Amino acid sequence: MVKKVSKVLRNNIGLKLLSLVIAVIIWYAVVSVNDPVIARSFSVKITTQNETYIQNGKQLFRIEDDYKTALVYLRANRSTLRDISADDITVTADLTQIVDLDATPVMVPLQVSCPGVDRTNITLSRTAIPITIEEIATKEIAIAVDTGDTKPGSSYEVGRLTANPEKVSVSGPKSVVEDIETIVARIDVTGMTYSARRNADLILYDRDQNELPAATIEDDITFSTESSGVSVEVELWKRQSDVIIQAAYTGEPQAGYQVGAITTNPQTVSVVGSDEALAELKEAGNVISIPAELIDISGSDQDYTTELDLSELMPEDMRIAANTASTAEVTVTILPEGSREFVIDVDDITPQSLNEDLTISYDQTEVTVVLRGNEEILTKLKASDLKPAIDCSSMEEGDYSAALKVTLPADVDMLDTVKITVHVKKAARTD
Repeated sequence: MVKKVSKVLRNNIGLKLLSLVIAVIIWYAVVSVNDPVIARSFSVKITTQNETYIQNGKQLFRIEDDYKTALVYLRANRSTLRDISADDITVTADLTQIVDLDATPVMVPLQVSCPGVDRTNITLSRTAIPITIEEIATKEIAIAVDTGDTKPGSSYEVGRLTANPEKVSVSGPKSVVEDIETIVARIDVTGMTYSARRNADLILYDRDQNELPAATIEDDITFSTESSGVSVEVELWKRQSDVIIQAAYTGEPQAGYQVGAITTNPQTVSVVGSDEALAELKEAGNVISIPAELIDISGSDQDYTTELDLSELMPEDMRIAANTASTAEVTVTILPEGSREFVIDVDDITPQSLNEDLTISYDQTEVTVVLRGNEEILTKLKASDLKPAIDCSSMEEGDYSAALKVTLPADVDMLDTVKITVHVKKAARTD
């Protein structure tokens, strides 16, 4: 039996060996097609070892952002590389391997490894990286809080923002720390309708107001706080509209003249404030008063007008609302003694002899006339008693400057002629 098997194995030995070789080639070809050897690249962050070799409390090392990562090229079967990520690859810079600490720059050699891949199949884009050895610097900077383009809910504005802590110390390479100018805590207040605390990460800016890269902050900067974030107390203030502006004056006009009226433009303003501040404002009748010492009419023989910044007059915990003009124009009317002002609504003006095919409009809503005469009569007289009118008999389409006519009682006359701009147009047809 054994002899028969041996004879069978020896018969056609060359053909059998050829068959074996062909089988191996086919197997290799199948494996190569289904799981070929390929190459892939990975961007890997470089980690440092033995930092204390340089860092001694007075100096440290710094790696420029461009050299904090390295490209690693791996060559292996597709099935192997398929399960590998950048986190599986280690690229280290061992500071004890520095050859010359006095070189410029100081070069640190790199080592790389990846489980499952032979070192001979791993290639680095660079074999060493430069580092800069610097003195350690520390700087204390106040934290500015910024809400960006975000806004709280309707009828609310951000009243006060308080960072906790209000200042922070940063330590790191001297060249980096000394270039830091501003530290900002940016928060989102979108839709907020009540005061609350918000957490914020710190954003660092250099002297040119360029934001420091996150990698620089993470690797090179140390904060005096436990982390690079702070908490911010957001105090919301509520909006109050239709706050009346009142003004007083000091001094006396020139002899023979008297004060007629004090007006402000605008007459009201919107403010925002804390609950306590708005409560006090309500108790005062929702009135903001302009002190008399800011308006001195001494010796005036004509209207006195001045422009004031209302924001400087706001009480504590209150300010002019956003998108509201903060200035007000105050006018003190100066009239000859024995005279009185009357304000007439333009809707009360009668367009006499106006062609029925025409219609008129005005540039203003009110017009003021000054009457002089018997004091008792002037005191009793009302604007509606004046029956204001303009003569439109010669008017066609166009713009006109018309003299205002008023009906006056005896012993009263109009101090100056008052003219008003009139726009005349064709009346709209009604069928």
